[in-house]
Amino acid sequence: MDKLASFIMFFLFIALIPYTGRAATVNGPLGATSTATTDVTVVIGDYLKISDLDEIAFGAYSGSGHLDGNDDICLYYSGSGDYRVTITDDSNDLTPNSFQVENTSNTEEVNMDVYWNDKTGVSSRKLLTYGIALTKQSGANNLSNTCSVGGLTANLSVNLRQGDLKAVSGGYYSSELMILVEPD
Repeated sequence: MDKLASFIMFFLFIALIPYTGRAATVNGPLGATSTATTDVTVVIGDYLKISDLDEIAFGAYSGSGHLDGNDDICLYYSGSGDYRVTITDDSNDLTPNSFQVENTSNTEEVNMDVYWNDKTGVSSRKLLTYGIALTKQSGANNLSNTCSVGGLTANLSVNLRQGDLKAVSGGYYSSELMILVEPD
């Protein structure tokens, strides 16, 4: 093997050795006393938590106008970057992969627009597509996983349009949203 090939092999070998930046475990010597050292390491991943959610309950529809509802919530993220949010619901009996509220017999549905805002309130909210991640969200609380320090940090909102509400029979309509947040 020539010198260049030997150098490249040596370089690759050295580059692949993980650098820990800490001393390895050292056993103590035999004697009247003995002192040894060992490292203790742990890797703690980022944590996310959604809390302080309230039901968005519209009550009885008056027969006119759209229904808009929203809820400021606590989104805690122990990390220091952006997060992404993906929302689905349990109403896939009639039209798969779209947001709806459905009647109890699952025979009629009302389309529902679902929005996310990475701050409280509805100003600058973003319309979600069913099951597709909304990326580059920021502003999560990183001080308290209950938002008791730093306050609420996000908003979930929904809209039911008048035309869709008037196109269905009377009855009780509902849906359950599933919200997934992940580091982005």
